[in-house]
Amino acid sequence: MKKREKFLNRIKLLLKLFALFASASFGFTVFLFVVLLFNLPYIRRAVFGKLPFKIEKKPWSKVVTFEYMKNLSIDIFYPRGESRGVVLFAHGGGWISGYRRQPNNLSWYRFLVSEGFVVAAIDYSRGYRAKIDQLIEELSRALIFLDENRDKLNLPKSRISLMGLSAGGHLALLAAAKMHKFVKSVVAYYAPCDLRDIFESPSLFAKIALLTTLKRFPSRSSETLAKYSPINAVHKFMPPMLLVHGKKDSVVPYDSSMKLYRKLKRLNCRAVLLTHHEANHGFEFVLRDEKTKEILQKTVEFLSEGG
Repeated sequence: MKKREKFLNRIKLLLKLFALFASASFGFTVFLFVVLLFNLPYIRRAVFGKLPFKIEKKPWSKVVTFEYMKNLSIDIFYPRGESRGVVLFAHGGGWISGYRRQPNNLSWYRFLVSEGFVVAAIDYSRGYRAKIDQLIEELSRALIFLDENRDKLNLPKSRISLMGLSAGGHLALLAAAKMHKFVKSVVAYYAPCDLRDIFESPSLFAKIALLTTLKRFPSRSSETLAKYSPINAVHKFMPPMLLVHGKKDSVVPYDSSMKLYRKLKRLNCRAVLLTHHEANHGFEFVLRDEKTKEILQKTVEFLSEGG
């Protein structure tokens, strides 16, 4: 018990120091230092990793960029042939880092576009400045922007799929629960589906990122954690959902996706859980084995069929 109290006090101290530095003009520099310090191995593979397929650097016919909200951009990548659908992509980064044209994210766009999908990739606000409600609203607004501008953007008439990695998957799940009538399907890779699970993670970065984004230090049973956990937001009208997770995930526990999968089944929703028994967080950017390739191909099939 004393060890736990010491650990919690350490986290509280770090958050207070972070809040102090973040209010200064050099806050972003300090933020980057904290991220690198506590999660360098994950940052390295997340930023510079790529999917295990040989794909040309620019498989798209064109890329156009718009502001879907003030100071927030969306890139739309078009395939060369006929489109199989539209995927709205939310990057990972613990809500507090990452950006839409990060190398690993571009690897996903290349793969999806080469498979015939239109990919719409967004930036969203950082959790160390914006509240989590704003991040969810921004993804929802991006979805509406695409839906309302289909003719202008030359998008197919079918509904749009949401896809996200890690924190982006968490936002995609919450946005889908809210905007289910607009959503064809959802793909969430290693997403925190129950935020309480972050406290079971050995990753200090995951805990700092969560607490920074929530702007408070909630207890495991708090209403705040429950409110922003997808497992409590899903309902019987959810679109088809694909959850992907590695059994050896050291950032977001595998059990987080498993619990949501079971909840969706109880609600009689169409849900698929793909498990890689040897994979860590962000595994698709590191592993080159057949199981990883199989999961990626099944992701394409799911997006094409809508579940």
